[in-house]
Amino acid sequence: MNSEAEHAQAAVASATSNGAAVTMTNASSSARGRRPVKFTSQAIEEIKELVAEGISRDEIATRLGVTVGSLQVTCSRLGVSLRHVAEPAARAAPVAQFAITMRHQGKEQTTDVPLPSPAIGVLALEAMSRDSDIAGLVGQVLVAAINKDMIHKILR
Repeated sequence: MNSEAEHAQAAVASATSNGAAVTMTNASSSARGRRPVKFTSQAIEEIKELVAEGISRDEIATRLGVTVGSLQVTCSRLGVSLRHVAEPAARAAPVAQFAITMRHQGKEQTTDVPLPSPAIGVLALEAMSRDSDIAGLVGQVLVAAINKDMIHKILR
């Protein structure tokens, strides 16, 4: 190997033939004194995956061995967003708490019911299909369970 460019090409070839994830070097750029190319197509795909996972810019830059500024500028030039976008289902998921308030003989007691948001969403959908609200639906379910003597079976 006589020239610096040939040496750089050999380094790229050995790195890629081993399957190692290394910084790619552009031989013609090295010959002209430019920095190595750190944002390969594989690195750009990895950036997109890390953003989708909710990984921060700082962490992505650290993992790639680049500065945050370099990451931001390169992604901006390539049209790659570094902002995590929640899945549509996650954005639409109801954020709700569920509680039951009982009033009896002038006393009132409220108890939180630990239902996950998806379960509350199912209740809301069922209530809507019956032209009711969630409280009305839960009331109907509770009355039906009591009238059918199912409380003891349910609470076992």
